[in-house]
Amino acid sequence: MKTIFDMDNPFFSFMGRLADYVILNLLFLLTSCPVITIGTALCAVHEVIPRMAQGTEGSLYRTYMQAYIRNFRRTVPVWCLLLISGLVLVFDVTIAADALGAGMQRVAMPVVGCLLLLWLLVFSWIFLMGASAGEGAGNMLRTSLYTAVRNLPRSLLMILIEILPAVCYVFFMQIFLGIVLPFYVCVGFSLSAALCSVIAGRTRPVRGAPEEEEAAPGAEEPEPAGQERPVRGVPEEEEAAPGAEEPEPAGQERPVRGVPGEEEAAPDKEKSYGQ
Repeated sequence: MKTIFDMDNPFFSFMGRLADYVILNLLFLLTSCPVITIGTALCAVHEVIPRMAQGTEGSLYRTYMQAYIRNFRRTVPVWCLLLISGLVLVFDVTIAADALGAGMQRVAMPVVGCLLLLWLLVFSWIFLMGASAGEGAGNMLRTSLYTAVRNLPRSLLMILIEILPAVCYVFFMQIFLGIVLPFYVCVGFSLSAALCSVIAGRTRPVRGAPEEEEAAPGAEEPEPAGQERPVRGVPEEEEAAPGAEEPEPAGQERPVRGVPGEEEAAPDKEKSYGQ
């Protein structure tokens, strides 16, 4: 019975995490009320979700607002550009579907469809990457397009998750009003962002260290290329210890100690030989 009411059991852990996603979804909706801040809100959501997965988010409201304020200036221009271009593409699709004749539709619809797909590829990655990289608007657009094309299967799966509400709104209005809309108002946006983060996984480009790193205090300077580094602790020429003999020059034989080269005969022996 104690494990049933334990706050660390799987049920209460799941409910606590679900409550966090509901709060995050509510923060996203409130900060997206000005339409021009939707991109900033998306970037903040994608920054908070990895911290939630690691359990390092701290105060959810404070972490979200810090990310929101930090990314505001660089994401508003990007989102405004995407919003205007997206509205133009939707208008072109409407014109191509209704006002143009059959012959013009065959030409216009593939072109507009390719442009719309390109827009969705950029949209699926740009705010996800903007949460982990302090880049400008131009670099965000280029890097997101490159990453989306390089990871095309994952990008298409992320696009399917993101356009699900729009598809239900256009083709299944009753399902949209009865199920999809209440779900997204409660927790849908934060959960879809979490799914996209899981799909993206480790495909986010990792920003490396700077080309030249400053050496830590007390660290040694690198040796120039092509120069041999002397072995520390082994001096090139060791001084001879006091009283030690000097080394013999090369090629000279060293006499054996204790055996003189020429021994003098004893005086008594020379006398014996003379007799």
